[in-house]
Amino acid sequence: MAMYEKILVPLDGSEPSNHALEHALSIAEKYKSKVTLLAVVPRVVLPVFPDEGFGTAPVTAAKDMARYQDKMKEIYENVLKDAREEVSKEHPGIELETVLKEGRPSATIVETAEEGEIDLIVMGSRGVGGITGWILGSTSRRVVDSCTKPILIVK
Repeated sequence: MAMYEKILVPLDGSEPSNHALEHALSIAEKYKSKVTLLAVVPRVVLPVFPDEGFGTAPVTAAKDMARYQDKMKEIYENVLKDAREEVSKEHPGIELETVLKEGRPSATIVETAEEGEIDLIVMGSRGVGGITGWILGSTSRRVVDSCTKPILIVK
């Protein structure tokens, strides 16, 4: 029995997540592991200010948020598609699965690892940059704090 039969790699398109994928693939080759690439689309939350009297603005904002959510989903689908193509080309012997989910990234990563009987999570130390960088940067910390699976954090 291999030490790491199933490896989970959360991806967001950032450089650290790409480095994590490289590390996961080298481990997968050594142990003949199955690799699951996971992209988690964070849910967009629309703030509601009932005392402000926005009228129709919240309906318009909700439509904009839905379009934004759809666009984010498309971006994450492309991250998975590109990673799958690259892995299939560079490492054709590795069994690969891609999974796209929506939710809070840290909780979704932990749930996916538990449900999929994952033996190792390999993830980047920080997520995408910009304003979300500090939010997603804490994802790895939250996963470490709440998950019982072995985790390799890659810079």
